[in-house]
Amino acid sequence: MENASNWITCDGCGLPASPGHIAERLGRLERATRFRPVHINVLFLALTPLANAEDDFYGPPQSKVFFDSLMDCVGISAIEEKPLPDTDRSGADAASLTEFQRRGYYLAYLSECPIPEEGDSVSAIISRLGPTPIRRIQLNYRPKKIALMGKNMTPLIEILEKAALGSTLLLDRGEPLSVPEPGDSAALARFRAVLSSATTTETLVSEYDSIQVKHA
Repeated sequence: MENASNWITCDGCGLPASPGHIAERLGRLERATRFRPVHINVLFLALTPLANAEDDFYGPPQSKVFFDSLMDCVGISAIEEKPLPDTDRSGADAASLTEFQRRGYYLAYLSECPIPEEGDSVSAIISRLGPTPIRRIQLNYRPKKIALMGKNMTPLIEILEKAALGSTLLLDRGEPLSVPEPGDSAALARFRAVLSSATTTETLVSEYDSIQVKHA
């Protein structure tokens, strides 16, 4: 058992953390950074990473349920490709993550570390972390659009609106998006419709700017 005297407050979750905890967080950030777009078109923001390190989305995960479902939602099928050098991820997963990156998609978390099942509520997590998640969005991620993932992220809508980020939100009938259950074609269609609305808006703005430049 790690000596508690060596523990420090983790920047990712705001809780006292062991050196092992810090190392796991840095490992997740390092893996995610490899596939971070230079410019983030859509930031998918979930509550916390999955509890098991081997299921990290950017790992890629051993448990593929969330990974495959989110890739399906954004219209990325498994892509067969040779594994990338010096990695242990499969070629298909690496290619899917590369395409996810190419489209300007990035998955991040309100708390950068898993929270125990008996741990805090979303409201308590937001209260503990304070302005840190908002600061990351405004100064670090700087996305064009934000897609909150999961109904448990509903309290964050008002906070983002107060931070003047309401116009960036991609919502499903006023609520955060949810990854559909397998076979739920209606939910999948809604998810894709919300996502495509962001793409359409961005395209229209880009075309308008182009017209303005031509007539300037």
